[in-house]
Amino acid sequence: MTRIPAGPYPFQTDAPFDVVGLGLSSIDHLCVVKRHPRLDSKQPLVRYDVQPGGQVPTALVALQRWGLRTAYVGAFGDDAGGVRSRTSLSDEGIDVSATMVRPSVRHQVSVILIDEGSGERSVLWQRVEPLVLRAEELPEAALTRGRVLLMDAVDVPAAIAAARLAKAKGILTVLDTDTPAAGIHELLRFTDVLIVAAEFPAQLTGIGDLRAAVRTTAQHGPWFVGVTLGPGGALAWVHGAVHYVPAFRVPVVDSTGAGDVFHAGSIYGLLQGWPAADTLRYAAAAAALKCGKLGARSGIPTLERARALAGIE
Repeated sequence: MTRIPAGPYPFQTDAPFDVVGLGLSSIDHLCVVKRHPRLDSKQPLVRYDVQPGGQVPTALVALQRWGLRTAYVGAFGDDAGGVRSRTSLSDEGIDVSATMVRPSVRHQVSVILIDEGSGERSVLWQRVEPLVLRAEELPEAALTRGRVLLMDAVDVPAAIAAARLAKAKGILTVLDTDTPAAGIHELLRFTDVLIVAAEFPAQLTGIGDLRAAVRTTAQHGPWFVGVTLGPGGALAWVHGAVHYVPAFRVPVVDSTGAGDVFHAGSIYGLLQGWPAADTLRYAAAAAALKCGKLGARSGIPTLERARALAGIE
């Protein structure tokens, strides 16, 4: 695997978009509860709301609000949820011309239980197969119109195909994935930036020590491996150097979407050519501020507010 030199990434200068995102979108049913329910119990909801969500789309919304040009590649159901999800992106100014609408398909939904006291959440979701783009139906031209390609790994073969296309054109590839599914090692070969939760490196490598596991993860391909640690802050391995930022202490209402905003913050910093430490701090600050409101997108902070908390002039 060829490594780029340390320093700002050599982004394309003539791309029509800064970031193109490939992944699932969803409609989130946000249920705030006094406590997570025990088996065979009932309790009233403290608060309930329905908002558009999805890992990649939420990151694109943040980046678009921060002044970047973004495009989304994905599929929607043709029901009210699909219409709402698509409209939520186009209303933000995100290009959706390469998206598909699946006839007679219900759009993806997630039920999210949020603990009122801590803001921590549990996500319940059901995979809707027709909404998952397969490798053979990827719009190749659309995927290579950006300086950055952000992907989830809902369908690993499709993600590999997209990442391979992007890398062939010198596009920075960023991966947002939850667990090391089959084929992940091949996908990591074409991944520049990997940002995951704390459990992922150990699951991938079998190594219990976090820093050693992150270092071994980087050997599979990514030159930037970021790990979100919740209240423990965030850690990143960038070009062989370890960077750490403690968590920002802010009021927490709901952690839904914090990881998505962290991805957005990391991409923003890399596109600005910031040092790794500043990029990590900005991503952590933006993710922390997001937690002040219910839902993935309502709490996305302004660029100015996130920069102020991160201490970046």
